[in-house]
Amino acid sequence: MDPFYSDWQFWSAAAALAAIALSQLPPIHVLLRRAKLQTDAFSRLHLTHKVGNANAQWHLIIENTGGRALRVKAISLTFARAGGQSFTLSAQNYLRTPDATENVMLAPFRLAPGEEWAHVLNFFNIYTRDDDKEYRRLESAIRGDILRQKDADPETKHQLCEASQPSIDLALSFFKRQFKWDAGEYELDLTVETDRPEANLKRRYLFSLFESESEELRGYSNGYKYGAGVYWLSQAQPGIVVPVREK
Repeated sequence: MDPFYSDWQFWSAAAALAAIALSQLPPIHVLLRRAKLQTDAFSRLHLTHKVGNANAQWHLIIENTGGRALRVKAISLTFARAGGQSFTLSAQNYLRTPDATENVMLAPFRLAPGEEWAHVLNFFNIYTRDDDKEYRRLESAIRGDILRQKDADPETKHQLCEASQPSIDLALSFFKRQFKWDAGEYELDLTVETDRPEANLKRRYLFSLFESESEELRGYSNGYKYGAGVYWLSQAQPGIVVPVREK
């Protein structure tokens, strides 16, 4: 019997199978590319706060332009105001679709070569244990004061009622310690961390926060006596939108 490798039909079949297998692989030039990320950011940044605790919302597009799959582990924004102390906000959750009303917790995610990830992200810091304890205390105090008034007088059910001054003072004291949106010129660093350090990305942007905008955000504290922005959302506290430009 002739050996199998002398049969031309064997080699024809082997070549066909090899061609099919190779067609499923990325081109060689893609495989040889190093791990690399690219980002695009919307030209407007939304800023607000929760009883002083800074919040930012930004629409980002993150694309894997390299030849290796990447796992995005963390996304953060670092704000540095001229003459002020810098601070960092971490991405905590995002809107799955532009018209979504509920946020989804941000967890590490994988990007294959050529794949992109585009969402509106919310950046803020989780309270420390002590701050969380104090916040819960002030929220409970203001809610309790207001609900007791409404229970005592049914006619106030649809009216704004003020909390007691000690409860208001708790909220204002917390707000003053936490508030960071002072007027000035800001440098903003966007950082994306991955499981491949060589692919980590940092881009710098600039924006200005005017005195009138800072005062608008400070003014939200005037509603705390009614519970607005403390235990219920107020349409009178929409946040502000500032233009950003890449440096």
